[in-house]
Amino acid sequence: MRGHRRRCLRAVLALFMAGAVYAPSVRSQEVTFYPRKGNALDASLADFVARGTAEVWTRDTVVASDGRVVRDLLVLEAQVRLSGTVDGDIYVVDGDLFLRPGAQVRGDIVVMSGGYYGSGMATVDGDITWRPAERYSVFPVGGGFEIRPVIDIPDVVDLHGLHGLEAPTYQRVDAVTLAWGVTFRAAAWAWQPTLELVARYRSGQGRLEGTVRQFWHPGPVEFGIEAERATRTNEGWIRGPVSNSLSYLFLGDDFRNYYGADRVAFVLRGAGDRSWTPWLRVEWEDAWSRNAGDHFTVFGSDEVRENVPVDDGETWRATLAVSADQRTGENGQLVGRVLLEGADSTLAGDFSYLLGEITARWRTPGFGSHEVDLFALARGDLAGTLPPQRWTGFGGRATLPTYTVMEFAGPRVVYGHVGYAIPIERLRAGGLGALDVFARVSAGRAWEKDNSPDWRVNLVAGLRFWVLEGGVAVNPDSSGGDVRGYAIFRFPGDL
Repeated sequence: MRGHRRRCLRAVLALFMAGAVYAPSVRSQEVTFYPRKGNALDASLADFVARGTAEVWTRDTVVASDGRVVRDLLVLEAQVRLSGTVDGDIYVVDGDLFLRPGAQVRGDIVVMSGGYYGSGMATVDGDITWRPAERYSVFPVGGGFEIRPVIDIPDVVDLHGLHGLEAPTYQRVDAVTLAWGVTFRAAAWAWQPTLELVARYRSGQGRLEGTVRQFWHPGPVEFGIEAERATRTNEGWIRGPVSNSLSYLFLGDDFRNYYGADRVAFVLRGAGDRSWTPWLRVEWEDAWSRNAGDHFTVFGSDEVRENVPVDDGETWRATLAVSADQRTGENGQLVGRVLLEGADSTLAGDFSYLLGEITARWRTPGFGSHEVDLFALARGDLAGTLPPQRWTGFGGRATLPTYTVMEFAGPRVVYGHVGYAIPIERLRAGGLGALDVFARVSAGRAWEKDNSPDWRVNLVAGLRFWVLEGGVAVNPDSSGGDVRGYAIFRFPGDL
């Protein structure tokens, strides 16, 4: 009798484990989804549901290493831990997907409103799309399921930053800039028009400036008009405004040149969450030079670096560009932009030129938990004469530490670097991350049309923790072996 009970218990446990390891499909239940107009992710899910080829899983499931799903797979509000093989696409809605070492997915993976946890030892033949911020809910309806996007109703009044106060900035032309901004949105209207107002006080100039933007948002595109009086720079690709402000305040390094401008522009651009975004800008600009001031720095020198003067005058220009933000592999990311800008003084304005620019940055995993970082910029005049307000430059701790800040500038600039970082996991400090050991090779050149450019190269190695970086840079072109130590603030996104 006791043996019979044991055999029955084993049978029940075996059935339970079988159900936990491989959930049966729910093919008889209908799944409906009505996509939002102009939303690329919704359109992808709608096409997938319309195929009618997917197994539907609605409970937590483990697929063992010898398990195999021979169809597409739709996971609704459930966790799937995959060690085996899926021969089709996997769509996860409001659930989680865990890939274990050895897992194989023959198609695409799309995770919406949930978690994706990949493995470097898993194989995914298709693309991986993870959109945790896009929210969806699943409801049982008539023996089947209905997927509905969760639509957030935007605030009618949206104060920027903290109660409207944006993060202050500090640089050698304007000293402290304080800004207050608000966006008004007619959420109940078609195309949800917005009106953005930003007021700035620049202590170095002792004056108020501002920006006005009015945009319409019909769906896959948005368009509008903006007008402003502002301080402009072409070196935003080197440093973000916060890290550049800290670098100037503490070290006296301002990695940007500036000019003043009145601008009015019409802008048409792609909208929504997409891997690439086109945009068109038609703009009038009246530019003038601004002088650098002797402002307070903690450890900087008393010498004030001159702000490059510009050619005063008006420019009418049209700019066509495409920007990209694409996940590569499991944890890699590629961001970039291709831009073409033209001005013709015979039509309007004081300048004629054709400017081309290509920028790209690729961060991708290296061996183990290591990271590879590649950046490239090529920018210059393709025709005509580029005025100084459209030049850019590099040099200093952020790019080539053995040279002075912004030592190289011109209408034609090529710059790039290749970096490799190794985290020391034993020295990880919670959310601040681990201490990284890194090495980087940086090279660039800047020249004018009739000059012969020379490459400038630095070999850099050091340590990086949170937003702090310190290292040693070597100039291999220097006969004396120019070696220089440096320290810098380096926020995410900075070079």
